[in-house]
Amino acid sequence: MKLKKLAIATAMLGSVGGLYGCSEGDSATINIDAPTEIVNPPVDGGGDGSGSASVCPDWSSARPKDADGNDVCQLPSTVLVDRTLTSDKVWYMESRVTVGNGNQEMSIDEGTLASGNPVTNVTLTIEPGTQIKGQTGSFANLIITRGSMIMAEGTAEAPIVFSSDDAGFDGSGEWGGLIMHGYAPHNECLTADQGAVACNVDSEGESGFGGGYSPDDSSGVLRYVVVTEGGFEFATGNEINGISLIGVGSGTEMEYIQVNANADDGIEFYGGNVSVRYMVLTGNQDDSVDWDEGWSGNLQFVLVDQGPDATGNVIEADTEGTLDFLSLPTIANATFIGGGSNATGAVFKATSGGFVHHSVFTYDDAFTAETTCVDASRAAQVGVELVYTNVVADCDNSGDVVLLPALIPDVELDANYAAQAAEASAVGVLDITDINATYPASLADPDFFEATDYAGAVDPSATSFWYEGWTVPGSL
Repeated sequence: MKLKKLAIATAMLGSVGGLYGCSEGDSATINIDAPTEIVNPPVDGGGDGSGSASVCPDWSSARPKDADGNDVCQLPSTVLVDRTLTSDKVWYMESRVTVGNGNQEMSIDEGTLASGNPVTNVTLTIEPGTQIKGQTGSFANLIITRGSMIMAEGTAEAPIVFSSDDAGFDGSGEWGGLIMHGYAPHNECLTADQGAVACNVDSEGESGFGGGYSPDDSSGVLRYVVVTEGGFEFATGNEINGISLIGVGSGTEMEYIQVNANADDGIEFYGGNVSVRYMVLTGNQDDSVDWDEGWSGNLQFVLVDQGPDATGNVIEADTEGTLDFLSLPTIANATFIGGGSNATGAVFKATSGGFVHHSVFTYDDAFTAETTCVDASRAAQVGVELVYTNVVADCDNSGDVVLLPALIPDVELDANYAAQAAEASAVGVLDITDINATYPASLADPDFFEATDYAGAVDPSATSFWYEGWTVPGSL
């Protein structure tokens, strides 16, 4: 396959700026009896070399101006009242920043902590074009806890960017990442226990507790948001993803999202039913898309390029948790470009299912190992809970034929990442209502999906492309 790389212009100006793997215990809860934010003292020296302090709001701490003369304001470790991050400042995370107190153990009432105190419903608003930077070499990370929301609404001309605080975007594993909690279902909280047992799932990155019984819960909005250079490893198997979503509900809006060069997974869904459209995952070093513990959301228009350093899969699918309900997401119009050292594209294990439609699986030219597009040996029931329709694939392994009956020997992607194989234009119109009727286990939301008539993330007849202008320069 010839895969031409497209250098994308970007409107991001200047350099931009944890998450860790699952572990026992809750070392990240905050004290409800401390109702005010703890502000760090100003930091002297460094920055632009002048030693001049930044001008910052009194709820943050002033750091020296950066090399470009921008004000740099350090976020407090806890945010307990509504705050706005304005684009005229660079916002700095020295370590963990926790928004709200909903990561403490909850009572049966989702608005009340086990202590009897109320959940603080905090909104963190981030203006378009804002830079949020984690301290390089730290596990700096942002947690949005249950009951609180992040309203990060960038634009194509002014994306919101999370990165480390060093120059450029060419690093990996330099800080933590973004963690969001919600009240949506997680299969460790049994459906039969609703109203009788509180839902408290010990969450990713020692970030406290997440989960609940409210599928339409909202954790806010992420729109035109880039997370790059992240991923912190505490120990083998205990790392941070670019974006981690624990029990995040369908009321959350996520579109035009990029996770780039994360040292662990790009994005991981732990239960919940949040959906994402227009997502770019590039150069992430473990799995690009990972799901566990009963996630049943939807994805459409997903462009994945693993890159040469990846050791994981384009998809790693799990149910884990319990079998109270399986992971059964739906993906449409995805382009998965494998790479790195793993010879398998998508792995479905621990009884995970999934429904993949109008999509493309292929590999970069640099990839020389024998390739298997789909490993379904440990999946849910193939053809019932694990279904591929109208998927074109460039794979050497004929064992995929049960899911991919018409493998394409060479899926040509043009300079815009559109599939030019004739088969990719002969898939018919995506009809989610018909798919749900044909496959009763499918949980796809017909109102979420556009009725496309091509396979892959990019319309081969388009003259402009949804990923242009806001993604990290050189990442595609």
